[in-house]
Amino acid sequence: MARGLVDSRSVLSPGLAEAPVMDALCSHFVLTLTLSPSGHAGRFNLHRDWNSLLSLVGRHLVWPAPVLARVRAFLRQRCKGNSHWRGHETLVDEDFIQRHGAWRGPYEEGTLFFYIDEYIKDAPKDLLAVLACTCEWLTRRLKKESALVQKNIDSLAGLLQLNPAERALLLYGTLARYQRDLRGLLVEFKVSNAQEAYAALAAVAGVEASDVAEALRAGSRLERIGMIENLISEQNITDLADLMKVSEQLPPVLMREYRAPGELMAVFTRPAPLSDLGVQDFSFVDDDVQVLTALLKNATQHREPGVNVLLYGPPGTGKTELAKVCAAAAGLQLYEVEYADRDGNSLSGRDRYRSLQISQVFLKGSAQVALLFDEVEDVFPPISTEAAQLIARLDNGDAPPGGMSSSVNGKAWVNQILETNPVPVIWVTNRIEQIDPAFRRRFQYHLLLKSPPPGAREALVARAEHVAASHTGSVSGKAW
Repeated sequence: MARGLVDSRSVLSPGLAEAPVMDALCSHFVLTLTLSPSGHAGRFNLHRDWNSLLSLVGRHLVWPAPVLARVRAFLRQRCKGNSHWRGHETLVDEDFIQRHGAWRGPYEEGTLFFYIDEYIKDAPKDLLAVLACTCEWLTRRLKKESALVQKNIDSLAGLLQLNPAERALLLYGTLARYQRDLRGLLVEFKVSNAQEAYAALAAVAGVEASDVAEALRAGSRLERIGMIENLISEQNITDLADLMKVSEQLPPVLMREYRAPGELMAVFTRPAPLSDLGVQDFSFVDDDVQVLTALLKNATQHREPGVNVLLYGPPGTGKTELAKVCAAAAGLQLYEVEYADRDGNSLSGRDRYRSLQISQVFLKGSAQVALLFDEVEDVFPPISTEAAQLIARLDNGDAPPGGMSSSVNGKAWVNQILETNPVPVIWVTNRIEQIDPAFRRRFQYHLLLKSPPPGAREALVARAEHVAASHTGSVSGKAW
């Protein structure tokens, strides 16, 4: 027998009470859209697209007893003599739904879904009653039980100060990434224009359509921090699937369990380990150390935006350690942008760029902090001649033909990171040629760190060996 009733007048589909919360969220979202007042849900034809809707919500239906009684009366006549339906007349409603109400697709002759199209042609209001009853039951369940992804979005929203519209878009976009049938179904919700699409999602989320539009605008906060991507222009929006733009990298982050918001933040940035070296160990670049220390200290004291430092040079010259030493000398807590996920897999340049953007938002309210962005070779891809010319035009204030809509492009990069970042960033790279001159000019300070001169390197090695020995009781080399 199916477990439980919504009340004395409704029967649950088999397994509904135990259905995963994420699946329930997907069904609730699309049902809320479907049942929205005319003008809010787009041009979704319920009668035409009923089977598409069933592919998602068929296993979650809740049947009002009066509707089920009429369906059963129809089936008694329609299935007379059919071996698949032998004895169904004597079953109580719960046992009937257990036996004939499980969703196994529209072509399973032993289920009521095989005949439901024929029934609802003459009883369309019964169809709406089933959907409304289902939506109501899911609403009650989801008030009592939330999904892990919702909790993580709430934590992320607290850290990033996201508004309700931004939260809703992250949730709906994550659901569409999670459930392929949902994204396919959203294609059927046709709209005449972008404003109609914004209004449809706003009605479900309980927010203003203008807030949805702002969150999905090219250059919006969600796009700048890499939460959404591949936005399309408003004139090209034709259905609600066009608004599902959550980055493919975000759902795996949101579907993991974190013990505290700090653990979620650590996906993108965490405190950098302190260096065992000190200012005295870099006496061969003493003037540069003093300038860098003063620059970082002044940036944080005066909340000066757009402070970026570039350290470059061959591998093994101590660039990362120098960054840590300068931050410590300035009295700053240094955070580093993550370069690998929790499984140890290297992040792509695009994903690290996203982490940098999010780290800026995380830390902008903190005092005395700086960011270390190490190994940025893959973050700045080789610049083609055409791209270099484009960036030059941008530097001169010329708009590119047709505008720019990509999340990571020359203009956005220069304006959003190298000019407006609230937290100072120390960029470290082995190869400066990876960075176009148009970008390099945006850095407040460049330092080429070559191999230490004779004597200085020996002193550094001796210092590193002494520190290592004090930590481990043995002598070992220092990794730079």
